[in-house]
Amino acid sequence: MTKPFSIAIHGGAGTILREQMSDELQQSILADLEAAVKAGHQILEQGGEALDAVVAAVKVLEDSPNFNAGK
Repeated sequence: MTKPFSIAIHGGAGTILREQMSDELQQSILADLEAAVKAGHQILEQGGEALDAVVAAVKVLEDSPNFNAGK
């Protein structure tokens, strides 16, 4: 059994105004953010290390064209 935990991410420091974002882009961004949270959550849920959870979550953001993480 794992201890209680939380995971939080953010998509960066830039700003995209809602009126400048298509519905498709918004859905794509939200899907990538959800995938990042799930990647980290899965590791923690299985008793993994926090660092491994962070790496997994950040990798999802780095691999997404919607974010400039790691670029």
